[in-house]
Amino acid sequence: MRILEKLKIITYREPGIRDFCIQTIRFRTLLENARAVLALVEDGNEKVIGEYILDRHYVTSLIDDVVARLGMMVYDACVLAPEYGKMFYMQHDSHKRRAAELNSQEKTSKKKNATGGAAVSSDPEYELLSNVLTWLNGKASEPGATVIDFMKQVFVRVIKKLDVNNDSKIDLLIKNNVSKTVGCNMFLIDLWEDAVALPARPHSLEDINSIPLKLLLMDVQGGNLSPMAGDKTSAVTWIAVLSEYRLSLRTMEPGCNFHLETTVSGHERSDFIFIFADPSISTENILPPGFHTEITDHGQLAWKLDATPKAIEDSLISIGRHLS
Repeated sequence: MRILEKLKIITYREPGIRDFCIQTIRFRTLLENARAVLALVEDGNEKVIGEYILDRHYVTSLIDDVVARLGMMVYDACVLAPEYGKMFYMQHDSHKRRAAELNSQEKTSKKKNATGGAAVSSDPEYELLSNVLTWLNGKASEPGATVIDFMKQVFVRVIKKLDVNNDSKIDLLIKNNVSKTVGCNMFLIDLWEDAVALPARPHSLEDINSIPLKLLLMDVQGGNLSPMAGDKTSAVTWIAVLSEYRLSLRTMEPGCNFHLETTVSGHERSDFIFIFADPSISTENILPPGFHTEITDHGQLAWKLDATPKAIEDSLISIGRHLS
């Protein structure tokens, strides 16, 4: 039985907390599937340079793997934000049709690469791969036309749905059932234990065994975080859902949506940092070097993937320092 199924059947006096933890886990699976798509795009970008011997099977497998992972993302997104389900699936169907067209593409003449630069090799496999990369991350003719642009739309809509500041029920649920950490502007929820039963006393920073949270607060006086909103530093209440290697951190103040997800396990292929910051928050002085960022109409997405464990740890320490 999967962990989500186990949590769902647990009898719990406050099922809202359990559901909130399940929601956090579901968003994690969305991130994991998005990461897999980004890895496929990066691998294609590396192969199209022309230093590899390609066969058609590699390119068609790339197409099929992207479609499959994108479908998993859409499923997760529809669970988290069901009101967008019809739109998500319609756009996913559009990408499936485009993938089918690419899979059946006949041999063509030379085509420019995905960035519009010099012509790639005349080998049909490289020409097909170039067209695939244009579909994945070329210049979008309309919203959602490329896979990456569609992913950005999915994340923005899901994160807006998960924003506790827009959901008075979640806000009251946390404030009425979770005690704020003593001396700290943060509600702490143990992802696994508190989903079963809330603790008899509030969690303290000392008894929480969470590597990413400890790194984030390493240089933070008293464990109090406050993101920069414009030119002013405003007091902010946070909610942290955590386990030994994972941290989901969000603000709980109206008009200030900062969302951080990270895994710090010491394994390069598993560790990452993902951040969403709404337009009111300037990330220029928050994010250390090495982050890939994407600007949307509703805020900024940023992530750090495939970095060394030390780079992930140093980045969390730096982010915490600049949020204090």
